[in-house]
Formats: sequence, C-alpha cells, structure tokens
Amino acid sequence: MVVGAGPAGGSAALAAARAGLRTVLLEEHPTVGSPAHCTGKLSVHGFAEFGVPQALVRSALRAAALYGPDGAVARVRREAVDSYVVDRDAFDRWLAETAAAAGAEVVTGVRARRLARLDGRIVVEGERRGQPFRAEAGVVVDAEGARALLPATLGVRPRRVLIHGLQYEMEGLHLDAEDMPELYFGRQWAPGFFAWIMPLGGRAGRVGVCVDPRLTRRPPLYYLERLLRDHPVVARRASGARVVRKLAGRIPILGGRRPSFAPGLLVVGDAAGHVKATSGGGIYFSLVAGRLAADAAARALGGDQAAYRAYERAWLRRFGREVRFTVGVRRMLNALPDADLARLIAAIARNPLLQRAIEEHGDTQYQSRLLRPVAVQVLRSWRDLPLAARALRALARGLLEGDRDVASDPAGPGREGLSAAAEHAWP
Repeated sequence: MVVGAGPAGGSAALAAARAGLRTVLLEEHPTVGSPAHCTGKLSVHGFAEFGVPQALVRSALRAAALYGPDGAVARVRREAVDSYVVDRDAFDRWLAETAAAAGAEVVTGVRARRLARLDGRIVVEGERRGQPFRAEAGVVVDAEGARALLPATLGVRPRRVLIHGLQYEMEGLHLDAEDMPELYFGRQWAPGFFAWIMPLGGRAGRVGVCVDPRLTRRPPLYYLERLLRDHPVVARRASGARVVRKLAGRIPILGGRRPSFAPGLLVVGDAAGHVKATSGGGIYFSLVAGRLAADAAARALGGDQAAYRAYERAWLRRFGREVRFTVGVRRMLNALPDADLARLIAAIARNPLLQRAIEEHGDTQYQSRLLRPVAVQVLRSWRDLPLAARALRALARGLLEGDRDVASDPAGPGREGLSAAAEHAWP
C-alpha cells in the first residue's frame, strides 16, 4: 500500500505493480495531481531513466540568471537542455494512470491518519469522504510529502526543517529568455532561501519565494508581494502581468533523514527528506526512491527482512552524497552575509573561465560535480581568493555541522505565517 500519489508514491506504485505485487495507491485529494505545489522542474536524468513523455513538458531550460542582493547578475548557459518544467498536475496523473494500467488500484479521497501493527501486517486507518477508512497491507510505502504523519505512529521520527513557499503562476511576464530561470538572492527578499521566476513557455511563468521560518516571523506572502512590488527586476518583469493560479507548500531541507524505514514501513520522497537543500528540488530523487522502495517491498514480502535496511543503503548510494552536499552549500549560503553573496555572484559574472567551468560541468541534479572545476578556477584568480576562503570555511562547517540545528518539525516563527499565506493562496 502506497500513501500519497505524488512523484514518489506514483513511482513506487508503478514499480510495485510491475513487479507483480498486489498494489493499492491512496491519495487524499479527490483528484490525483491537484492541487499542485512545486514548479515542476525535472532534470533530463528523470526523462531518460523513467520514460517521462515529452507531452508533459511546458518549457525546456538550458540557462540560469543569478541576481545578487545588490542587483548584480551572473548568467550561465549550457549547450544542451539541462532540465524541463513539467505540468505537475498532468505528471502526477500520468504516473498514477500508468501504475493503474500496470495493475495498481488507485483510491482517492483517503486521508490516512495512523498506522498500527496487527499479526505481522500494517493497518492503515483514516477517513474517506467523511467515513472511517481501514485497510491492511504487508508493507506500507509512505509518500505523504513534507508534512508526513504516519511514520511517527510506528515510532519513526525523521527530523527535518521545513521552509515555507508561495508562488504565483502568471501570464504576461516580460522575460529575457524562455529557457532561463531567474534566481534572486538576498535576505531582504527571501531570508534563508531565494526567490525565482520559472519560465513556462511564451510569456507565462511562476514567480515565487521560499523563506526559512527560523530567520523571519513574516509569511512568504509578505515577501512575494514585496518582491513583485519593489524588486527592481521582478517588478519590471511582472508589470502588467496577471495571476492565474496560486500555489503554496512546505519543503523539507537539511538532508535526507534517517531512519527512513521500520519493519513494514518504507519512507520516500519529501517525507524522507529526499530533497536538494540548495534548490528545494526533489522530483527525480523521489522517482528513484519510489522505485527502490518497491524493490525492497517485493523482497520483504518474499521473506527478506533485511530488505528494509537495504532500501536505506540503496538510496544513500544513489543520491545520499548529493543530498548532503547540497545541505552544506545551503548552510554556507545562509551563513554568508549579503555583501559576500553579492561578491560571489559578481565573481561569476566577471570571470569567463569560471562561467565556462559552470557551463561545462554544471548539472542541476548532481551539483557536487561542480566543486572541483569551480575551485580550480577560483584558485587561479587572486581577486577571489579571500572570498573563496570564507566560502570554503562556511561550506566545511555546513558539511560537518551535523543535525544540531535541526528541530523536529519546528513550530517556531513563521508557521502561522504559512497558514495565512495558504489562506490567500488556495482557491
């Protein structure tokens, strides 16, 4: 039984059904894929590995523009497409429909509340359309998302920090290029993360912001409206544009959390912290984790009780290093003052060899591959050495810090703010 029909849950249900397991996919909303929460950015690796149809693509991305707190901008452009923006509503439905075609049963309108053990099986309890819901399974894959409730009912409490996000899908934007997302840094615009414009084709795009509630008491709604009104670039881009949809959500950062399993339970995707802390992206890692969880479920149902721990080792081998690296970079970025962050972006803008290293070696899915070539170019530029030393010290601290700054789903400043933002965001 898979709980949650997002990318992780859909991938797990599809792989389990194809493996011949009797599979049920539960989704709490009446329709799979709605409401959508994220920008839908998926790397080319996801398309190559999981056969995602091109019909789901809204835009192809091969460039990026990084705006510093002082307004300076660095642009990089790759020869080949790096990522696509998919229609998340349709993407989730495609996964669920493909799983159903493979034999999985898809049940919507189910809000799972708790798990319990009974005679070696897992009991799922909750509600379906106002009525009590109860079902049993040999293995449950939890793919609830960032605010997962079920693992704790079996004693699994992976720790996490949740950042709060809000974005407006807009039409009539004035963009420089349809293949170039724009990222805006600075504590006054997005404390603890960044703001963005994600092109969706034509003059459409998603303008959004994420904030870390440990660093501000203001909700993301405050920062997004301020961005649209006061940012010298974003305000110009959005002049005359209209909002067609609002999306809100939380993203778990600071690394994949362990344990991600218990006997009879496998935790995948956002629920397990399978997210890049630098960007908040996690669709590809969720697809991979879902497939690995289905393989582990098949082995466990065949009597291999070591399959649960093997699942955790498998996802750590596939992308654990990448998750940890992005945690270090996120901590580094949050530790740098805005003045140093501005110098960092200016260093990229003025150094063509550094830009070329990023363009040739950059991979938004595997960001750690940039460390060596970027370090080599920085070491060749005496102007950037003092800044590089500070940044590397901050990165080292971020990688070695461990979890001492991570609280269990903190209810600190900003939690009420997201509720306010969501009240404005949802139709």
